[in-house]
Amino acid sequence: MSQTLRLYIQAMTGRSVTIQPLNHLPDRVGVNDGKTIYLPAAISEFGDEEADFKLYKVLAAHAAGQMEFGTYAGDLPELRTLADELRREYRTSVSESSADAITFSTILALMPDREWAERVFTTIENGRIDFLLRHHYRGLRRDLDAVRQWMRARRPPLEELSPADRILELLFRLALLGGVSEDVRQRFPQLVTFLENVLDRFVRRVEATVADSLRAAHVILRLLRAEGAAREAEASSEGASAEESPAATEPEMGEQPVPSRALTERQPHPADRLEPFNFWIRRHHDPERFEWEHLQDSPFAEELEQQELEPGDQAFYYEEWDHELADFRTAWCRVIERPARRGPRHFVQSVRAQYGPMISSIRHQFQLLRPEALQKIRGEWDGEEFDLQAVIDYALDRRTSGRVSERLYVRRLRRQRDVAVSFLLDMSSSTARTVAPRSARMGAPRPSKRIIDIEKEGLVLMSEALEAVGDRYAIQGFTSEGRHNVKFYIIKDFDQKYSPEVEARIGGITYQNNTRLGAAIRHATARLVQQEARTKLLIILSDGRPYDHDYGDARYAREDTKIALRQARMAGVIPFCITIDRESEIQLRDMYGEVGYTIIDDVLSLPERLPGIYRRLTR
Repeated sequence: MSQTLRLYIQAMTGRSVTIQPLNHLPDRVGVNDGKTIYLPAAISEFGDEEADFKLYKVLAAHAAGQMEFGTYAGDLPELRTLADELRREYRTSVSESSADAITFSTILALMPDREWAERVFTTIENGRIDFLLRHHYRGLRRDLDAVRQWMRARRPPLEELSPADRILELLFRLALLGGVSEDVRQRFPQLVTFLENVLDRFVRRVEATVADSLRAAHVILRLLRAEGAAREAEASSEGASAEESPAATEPEMGEQPVPSRALTERQPHPADRLEPFNFWIRRHHDPERFEWEHLQDSPFAEELEQQELEPGDQAFYYEEWDHELADFRTAWCRVIERPARRGPRHFVQSVRAQYGPMISSIRHQFQLLRPEALQKIRGEWDGEEFDLQAVIDYALDRRTSGRVSERLYVRRLRRQRDVAVSFLLDMSSSTARTVAPRSARMGAPRPSKRIIDIEKEGLVLMSEALEAVGDRYAIQGFTSEGRHNVKFYIIKDFDQKYSPEVEARIGGITYQNNTRLGAAIRHATARLVQQEARTKLLIILSDGRPYDHDYGDARYAREDTKIALRQARMAGVIPFCITIDRESEIQLRDMYGEVGYTIIDDVLSLPERLPGIYRRLTR
């Protein structure tokens, strides 16, 4: 095998090389003799000799490319210039004799957090080598593409990675796997764009050198370490003279170009079990130290700190209106849809006990809304039976005027209400507020209740009413912790029956965080428009105004909510808000004036008033 690969590399590059097993790496790996390639001793990833050999060829080509394209070059003027800049920037003094050649290893030693610098640089340098292999050896592209496809299917899920490892994984996909999916781009729009710009500026050029890879790594490290926008601008100006190339064929996987002993001794990344050659991507022995020490002030910290998805979660991305920009922020909010947690069923049982007579009355009223099963349609051209009155008229008209109508039949049509409704429940922390009954304020000994519990009582009464009339309905709740973590709970879905499971979920509803109303409305609308119904109604139960910690000013939240409601109406959904916040009536009129709202002064009357409001909306 090694002899075949040696001849292959010699034919490809014109260089005579020696191939050694990876475990024969010398201690001084920063110095390469330009004649030795280190490869895994064995590869059996495909279980197919031809496919495994193709993988070997790609690894060998990458290793040869490291030598041909100067990964181990020393004393380049660009390297000396970069070394001087780093010494000044970080005020470091590395002992260096005049005889020592400056290599990539010298530069990495000058960067803070050497371990992280190695990881970033190695990925970028692999991308440069891959780009040049594709440019100079076009016959190799098919094999490179095949291995890229194989690698792409075996990358670790981003949700399972720490924020620091997420950065490197995104960089790896952009530099070596041809890019990221549209879903990933929507989740990390700013970070992906930043990394792409760095790669395009520094390494996706035919004339790029190892010094350019080091500069790219430095720009990424400097910005991610949040060392100041001024320094980032300086780094950009340093690379501004470099000639940018249009987006060429993106690079793909590659063999380790910088065989560092420190890297090979780390604990393997989970993906390494599938990629024995991919040992340059490792977890830190102390990853948390780096993440929170260096990333928490990063301009991308908000994207990186997205809460991990739980089993059963689904993530959706929605735009958000910025009234100052007068435009949408694309894929700005992440809505996490998940089943609501179960709680005690006795909550629903206690509501039934408390409102028993009212529930019976509501069920009776809503049963009257249910149309008769069949409706007679007279005067039809055909049907199941004759319309006796039409037959008599036909006979009389024929004798008198001769002008007759042949609409002599009766048809029976099945009638049904065609309504789908979503109840969207505000689960923000403000719903924990306790409200005293009016009679209690006048001295009667009636207990106070939390707003969230009053809303839950209203949902129980509405469920009883809707079960009586037969309308399709869903119950959903929402809360938020910033634009990346808008939680959307499915308490009852349209196709679910009102069951003990749903009752337990209603019992489990509790207050949580903030109220990013626009994102929740957009997601509820997206789910509602999928229902096949003539009337689609979105009823929002909220205790007041939208708020989230990263909304900015209050007007931003109001304007986005107004636009979200307008979008819902344009999609064929009828939004309606029920709120208890009389103090902000002017703002409510501004937000909901186009679609409709009502303010309930006596909060405790919400459960009994909710069915009446619904009945009026669906007449």
